[in-house]
Amino acid sequence: MPTDTILIVDDEADLLRGLKRFLGMELDCRSLTAETAREALKILETHPVDLILADIQMPEMDGFALLREVKAWDPAITVIMMTAYGTIEKAVEAIKNGAYDFIQKPIDEERLLHLLNKGLELNRLVRENARLMEQMCLQDSFANMVGRSRPMRSTFEKIRMLAQSDATVLIQGETGTGKELAALAIHDLSGRGNRKLITVNCPALPETILESELFGYRKGAFTDAREDRRGLFHQAHGSSIFLDEIGDLSPAVQTKLLRVLQDKKIHPLSASDSHTVDVRILAATNQNLKAKMKQNLFRKDLFYRLDVVTLMMPPLRGIREDIPLLVDHFLELVACEQNKPRKTVTPEVLDVLLGRDWPGNTRQLENLIRGWYAITGEQEISLRHLRAEGHPNVPRQTALPLDQPYQDLKDRAIASFSREYLERLLGQTQGNISSAAQISGMKRQSLQKIIKRYGINVTRFRERSG
Repeated sequence: MPTDTILIVDDEADLLRGLKRFLGMELDCRSLTAETAREALKILETHPVDLILADIQMPEMDGFALLREVKAWDPAITVIMMTAYGTIEKAVEAIKNGAYDFIQKPIDEERLLHLLNKGLELNRLVRENARLMEQMCLQDSFANMVGRSRPMRSTFEKIRMLAQSDATVLIQGETGTGKELAALAIHDLSGRGNRKLITVNCPALPETILESELFGYRKGAFTDAREDRRGLFHQAHGSSIFLDEIGDLSPAVQTKLLRVLQDKKIHPLSASDSHTVDVRILAATNQNLKAKMKQNLFRKDLFYRLDVVTLMMPPLRGIREDIPLLVDHFLELVACEQNKPRKTVTPEVLDVLLGRDWPGNTRQLENLIRGWYAITGEQEISLRHLRAEGHPNVPRQTALPLDQPYQDLKDRAIASFSREYLERLLGQTQGNISSAAQISGMKRQSLQKIIKRYGINVTRFRERSG
């Protein structure tokens, strides 16, 4: 059965019948028709619609009013406007108000099919994105971990299972794969989740300081020990402790940690006795601990105590299908954190990101997006920004898809060139239209029309100069 539904709205009955018959032969979709905008709105109340093909000029309620009502009803519906010759300005206005595109009458059937296919594809992407965003909201318990690839779904399921036990967990994976997020998710979903997770970055502290931080000390244990101090294990009593990059622990600290795992007791520096703690240990490493064991750099007995359950975090190159979802997540996250408008990326940029190796994994992707918010003023990140910032794997010119009409590709190329030229021109003249017109060899009025056509905000170039 057809999965997509197209609603055709026009006050010409013959045109409706002709378009319905044409779409029935050319597209695998269901077609509905309405002779007025109000009839179309009634259909929306009872039938799910993916795309609306509507005339601009209609009695009582025109295409603009219908467009506003449709977008208020369901923003995901793609709207394509039909316009008679001589009303192109109105069609452009419709696009600014939310229409996907327009087509002139008499209708070119080949162009219509192309627009409808692209419009339906857009509708599917928008609805899928909404579904994924809803799925992300349901994953709040996973501490900002997102993904729908098979490896990530398997990771989420294992985290749920590990949260139901009190077993020691060794989380392994490359730098930037989200090991700390996984530890936080295990803790939050566990019975200990009502208490704070204590996190220790093992390489960040020298051996002597790390030992006293972990296990505490008694007054007089060293020169500056003027009073007793409880260690992090004591603070984690009744909760969990996360030991990040445990492969960097010194032999002395490894020995003390082994005692904690064996006896559930800690011995503060210079203390005469030990005391019991109820702590779940979650450890992480990006190193090969078995190789370190062969080199006598990591205790075998400690490894086997830690390796009760292993959770492997997949590298980003192994979950490339999650990159669009992660990009969307980080764009939203950073915008919320910085209270800034949310940025978007072009499909070409997404293609570049999908093709990168990502040695720094998810953390590298997140930092890239944070950089966009810091140094890019525009709301849409395009290949032009990536080239300017020297990002690798950015093609000087994107490959032309040969499955699209020549005229469409030509129009797109002209539009891309025009926008880039105008933005560079206005940037050079700091938004001065007269100077820009002189450099470009155009009349001021002609230049203003082109700037308006491409929706370029001249004010922001003047603000930069201030």
